Amino acid sequence: MNPIDALKALASGGIELLEAIADAQLSRVDLVALGQPSSIAGKWLALTDIYVGKTRAIKKQRACREAARSAGMSIAGLMVVERNVGKLLDGDTWALRQELCSLTGTVDDIAREAADIVRRRNEQVPNADEHTRKKRALKGGKNTDASGLRHITISLPERTMANIHANLLATAQKLRKASPTLTYEQAMADAFVHHMSSTPTNGERPVTPLVVISLGEWAKLHNHAGSESYFALSDGTMMTGAQLVKQLMADHHLVGIWDPVDGPVNLYRSRRLANDKQRTLLRGSSILCDWPGCTTPADECQPHHLTAYSQGGETNLNNLVMLCPTHNGRNDDNPQAPPRHGRMVKGDAGAIVHIPPDGRPPEINRHPIRRMTARALALDS
Repeated sequence: MNPIDALKALASGGIELLEAIADAQLSRVDLVALGQPSSIAGKWLALTDIYVGKTRAIKKQRACREAARSAGMSIAGLMVVERNVGKLLDGDTWALRQELCSLTGTVDDIAREAADIVRRRNEQVPNADEHTRKKRALKGGKNTDASGLRHITISLPERTMANIHANLLATAQKLRKASPTLTYEQAMADAFVHHMSSTPTNGERPVTPLVVISLGEWAKLHNHAGSESYFALSDGTMMTGAQLVKQLMADHHLVGIWDPVDGPVNLYRSRRLANDKQRTLLRGSSILCDWPGCTTPADECQPHHLTAYSQGGETNLNNLVMLCPTHNGRNDDNPQAPPRHGRMVKGDAGAIVHIPPDGRPPEINRHPIRRMTARALALDS
């Protein structure tokens, strides 16, 4: 089978692909090794459980498979189906799944039709507006693309979003009138920044980012060199030496200077929680959550005891790393208990590694900005 024939088979063989995954007992790691992004691998495995896995609703599951086969539903189409099934507020999910599996057309056609079907059903549910509001969300904003941009996705009730859009549009029109070269998208982005650049609604000042810089680079800057060097900040961003000097003049950042020095702060077991000085140093040591694949900035993370406090671990920098709230909660603190999510430990040469629960080799967070953490600078010096 040539590549084009393979694509054609996938275009109408979503169920067949799921059955093959189940028969081969492929894991997320296997699918990633076959070239799929980890997020897609997870979705395919979830679909496999739904359509091919064990269930008490055997007849309903079979009916959904048959409907999808008859419609020539692709794997992408099945992903759209499940995304919309998950938005049903109340009712028989298997009946809805079978109806959506019968849809035909392009993936975009299926997405629009499925959304309309589910929305009409949801409108019949009591207190539908309140259910909708509970699903409001803002996601993203933590990953920087090759252009230096970050992206967010906001989900809000229809009327709320329409009002926000109208306000942004009014501001964007004024901006375009003053600057005709602005595109619509640029003006809307500038309008968003304009409306969001006020004091936080809770009145609190945002966390001041900590700049991580080695002793050698600090000397360069003092000698008016190194203006094009890049430095990492604990909010997960980067800046050049020239930008750093400008920001220092504006007094908007803290600057942490690191040299390979052991344990500048120790609390031992006098207390469980890290103090402010330790948190500041840890932010520079990690930049991002230490868990592999996580992009949560250190400014939003929590100090985590490598040897749990409950297991006799001390509250000092040698035993602390930064983990986001999710991974801090998932870490297997008790090394003697059966592993569930794996645990963070200090590996060779001081590197912080994750020990997977399934016996795979230790893993590290390989995000490029991690090469600029204080820990990495100290280890490389």
